[in-house]
Amino acid sequence: MAGAALLLASATAVAALPVAIDVGHYLERPGAISAYGVTEFEYNHALAAVLAARLASDGAPVRLIGQRGEMADLWARPAQAEAAGAGFFLSIHHDSVKEEYLQAWTWNGRALRHSEQFAGFSLFVSRLNPRLAESLACASAIGAELRQAGLPVATHHGLSSEGVARPWADETNGVYYYDNLVVLKAASVPAVLLEAGVIVNREEERALAGAARRALTAEAVRRGLGRCGVMAAP
Repeated sequence: MAGAALLLASATAVAALPVAIDVGHYLERPGAISAYGVTEFEYNHALAAVLAARLASDGAPVRLIGQRGEMADLWARPAQAEAAGAGFFLSIHHDSVKEEYLQAWTWNGRALRHSEQFAGFSLFVSRLNPRLAESLACASAIGAELRQAGLPVATHHGLSSEGVARPWADETNGVYYYDNLVVLKAASVPAVLLEAGVIVNREEERALAGAARRALTAEAVRRGLGRCGVMAAP
């Protein structure tokens, strides 16, 4: 009974800590350009807002990082989260593919690029983060919930554009190791990066731009955070 009470107290303490939601990229360098010409930052910003609202609806304190598009200093992002007392750091991104997979096309008179070869979500953790075990547990839990919601795992990250291997941390649930990601390795709290989908895939981008996909992703993340103890179980 004493052990159970201690576990409950620990879970309650963790749940009371803010969840930092990092809006990936910034206005001057907004990330990938989607198949329909939208910047990744716009997609990251929109999903982060939906996720923050979903977590807040369950009473979780949330700290948005970089939501105004001004944070060029990646090292400042986890530092700002920790200054706010965050107990977990989640960086929101949307995915592209390597140059060789992109094809030119024209949309509304604008020359753009797309690729239909890959779709789905992926998650990343860093082995340089001091809370790797907790980071991986949460990434796997989020990935499991995204799969349960019917979303596919993106499988194209095994080798980066620079030829650097990104090995699986949990292939079943779409989690890769990406050790040198600054926002992950510089955090002293558990930290995960989510690529919510592939915005150069024209069909998937249509879904990612919609309220239904954002709500589904936010709910899966919320349930995953409940499974790994960052929030109370849903």
